[in-house]
Amino acid sequence: MALPTAGWRNAVGTQDDRCPCNAWKDHWIRNSCKTWPPTCSVENCTGTADVGAHVEHSAVQGTWIVPMCDSCNGLDGSFNIKGGVTLIKAIPLSGCGQD
Repeated sequence: MALPTAGWRNAVGTQDDRCPCNAWKDHWIRNSCKTWPPTCSVENCTGTADVGAHVEHSAVQGTWIVPMCDSCNGLDGSFNIKGGVTLIKAIPLSGCGQD
């Protein structure tokens, strides 16, 4: 499934959600089968990807995880995700690369 790059928002009320992988960054790494990227997933941001951030989109069901810097993780309003960024569902998956 191809996900849009425009129109994402930080999910509200997820700060207490716990990941079975220990951390949402670990969840993204485990389920994307990729190495953690050095920079934030938000378009035009070159900050260091510090966290696995919860994001949502009005046209996409569920909450997703993307590598993001602390600053962008606090954005209010919509933003675009860089093309080619892997988004992972914020639910336990059954193995590497499953969705």
